[in-house]
Amino acid sequence: MTVWGKDRSIVLADDEEALAWSLAARLVKAFPNYRVETAKDGESALALVERAPLDLLIADIRMPGMSGIDLVMGARSLYPDLPVIVMTAFKSADVARLDDGPFTGFLEKPFEFESLVELVANALTPASEGFSGAISVQTLPDIVQLYVLSSATGLLRVRHRSFEGQIYFSQGAILHAVSPSGTGDDAFHEIMMWSAGEFSMRMGVAAPERSLHSNWQELIMESVRRIDEARRSSPPGPPTAGATGWTQRPPSISDDELDQAFTDFAEEAISFAAPRAPEITPEPMTEIPMNIKDSLAKLNQIDGFVGAALVDSESGMLLGQEGGGNLNLEVAAAGNTEVVRAKRKTMNNLALKDGIEDILITLGKQYHLIRPLRARNTLFFYVALDRQRANLAMARLALADVEKDLQV
Repeated sequence: MTVWGKDRSIVLADDEEALAWSLAARLVKAFPNYRVETAKDGESALALVERAPLDLLIADIRMPGMSGIDLVMGARSLYPDLPVIVMTAFKSADVARLDDGPFTGFLEKPFEFESLVELVANALTPASEGFSGAISVQTLPDIVQLYVLSSATGLLRVRHRSFEGQIYFSQGAILHAVSPSGTGDDAFHEIMMWSAGEFSMRMGVAAPERSLHSNWQELIMESVRRIDEARRSSPPGPPTAGATGWTQRPPSISDDELDQAFTDFAEEAISFAAPRAPEITPEPMTEIPMNIKDSLAKLNQIDGFVGAALVDSESGMLLGQEGGGNLNLEVAAAGNTEVVRAKRKTMNNLALKDGIEDILITLGKQYHLIRPLRARNTLFFYVALDRQRANLAMARLALADVEKDLQV
């Protein structure tokens, strides 16, 4: 099976076809310049490798027939410098034989998808490659939104005078911020308020911890509000001598080229000028997120409630969340997006002209309930419940009532 990105290729070999398909689909989202071809055994994967040069091989060690070890050795005989990532649920001494080439990585199953993304990013982006250049932008929130919408994983470093700030992304989610004053929400807003400097992005870097728990819309809107307040409080008058005003992107750079740059690059240094606060209308901007937040808060009253989220099934993006505890709702949002897509694809293949009312996943200790919105079926509620305390019938009714009140 081929999951299409663009003209560069990755081969992923795993005899667990459902896992291979899911990983391939998510890798194309994370690396849209690459197509990902999957194989369920070593022989099929080696045939794909022999057919045309590729950029990366990802292989499970234990597969029927040709093992992952033999597959990697065969691929390396054709392309000695081929980057390889190996996966296994059974760590083997033979894996050490594979660690003789550039950018080799090893993952023990089960693993978090972000760990695979980090290894893939390192394998596909040698330190000598990448983009660099200068682009004038309006505010730092504009840049943050670009990384969010491109589902980036990495570290954004911002330099302002003698200060440095750090913002960590994981699949487009903003997880951690560090400023000279501390960490968390206040650090993020402090960085967003800086008026001039430069910044760069290091793709694939994982966050050392999580200090941000608000969703990205709330973080950015609050930053924009603070920027607007700062502008309003500044006395009017002509700019001081030598001051640099905000400028638009150079006309030679198209929107498509800019979007592509932010998706592809390994490390991009971009300088930005002094602030001209954007024209915003706070009330419309805050209405929808507050509606989502209030709606999700109502689900907290369900017996056995663990956590809930509203998710965009087109991008896998978390639009709002409530609770969660030890359950990572951002990871759950991305994973259950694949569940919804797979079910809709199956219905389409079966020519079932019907809609999904809800999807129930029963675990040993929890119920996971997925409910697409009738008014906007590209969005869905995801609710996790403690199985011992939950009443599924009441939970479904409560979820239906919350959906009626939600305005999106």
